[in-house]
Amino acid sequence: MSWLVVASAAGQSRVGPQPLGNTAPQMPPAVQAVEMTQKLGAMLPRDTRFVDEQGRPVELGDYFDADRPVVLQFAYYECPLSCPLMFEGVLDAARRLGPGSEGGEGGLLGAWMPGEDYTIVTISINPDDNPPSSMRKKQELIERLEAGDELREIPPAPSVADGMRGGWHFLTGREVDIRAVADAAGFGYAAVPGSKDFAHPTVVTFVSPRGVITRYLPGHVYQTNDFRLALGDASDGKQGSLFQMGLQLCYVFDDEAGMYTADAMALMKLAGLVTLLTLTGVITALLLMERRRRRTHDDDTTPGSAPGSAPGSAPGSVPEPA
Repeated sequence: MSWLVVASAAGQSRVGPQPLGNTAPQMPPAVQAVEMTQKLGAMLPRDTRFVDEQGRPVELGDYFDADRPVVLQFAYYECPLSCPLMFEGVLDAARRLGPGSEGGEGGLLGAWMPGEDYTIVTISINPDDNPPSSMRKKQELIERLEAGDELREIPPAPSVADGMRGGWHFLTGREVDIRAVADAAGFGYAAVPGSKDFAHPTVVTFVSPRGVITRYLPGHVYQTNDFRLALGDASDGKQGSLFQMGLQLCYVFDDEAGMYTADAMALMKLAGLVTLLTLTGVITALLLMERRRRRTHDDDTTPGSAPGSAPGSAPGSVPEPA
């Protein structure tokens, strides 16, 4: 499965053919051929070298451990349109999955906290980007989480912002290392001649703690349920509430639609299981109540404990007057 990306004259990307009668200059073949190819099950090259937003040398494998899945993005920090939209989509998803006390949608399904439950890694596809530009982008996004958005009625999310400080990493590096990771992930990109822009797809990639690609979510608007289920898929079943683990079994990913859809048969099986457990609980409660009622009745009819008899008096004896 691959998504073709056509570069516009402005250097941005959009899916679909050029309109009829378009007189815009044709992009070079290398730009026109940019596409996203899904490589589910592929292993990322963990030994590729980068520099993080603080100027420290790192390897991609430094961000993988035994517990937390990784949300991987390819972008560049001076991108005028598609990358900011993708960043905004990830911010919105992280905010909605955060603690319910801040307006998140954790609740019964459980909250997902960046830096604790998952890690976000953004790799710049522009070799000219550097740690200062990485840090500016990171600070800008964290400040948006802290401030919220009154116009969109989005409350501040300070705890999610705190999680982002240690859980979202912005990397820059050499072309050879950038290209190695992008090729392993199926992410195509190309510089647009005569500009500082790049043609590229807009997609986030979910990777297991072992560095294996498990899911792609295309576009820049990510539904809460899709993001949550993609994290669950990438976590190898080690993260999320018990309710989410059950929900995970009831949804399948539709590659054509680029989203999760309900599995009707699995939902019916889950509904049947819930019904069976509920009936079992009700029947068990009724049996316990009946056993308790019989025990009380037996105690009331036992000789020596008839109503009105004094403790220790013989059956049928009349109490002596005082």
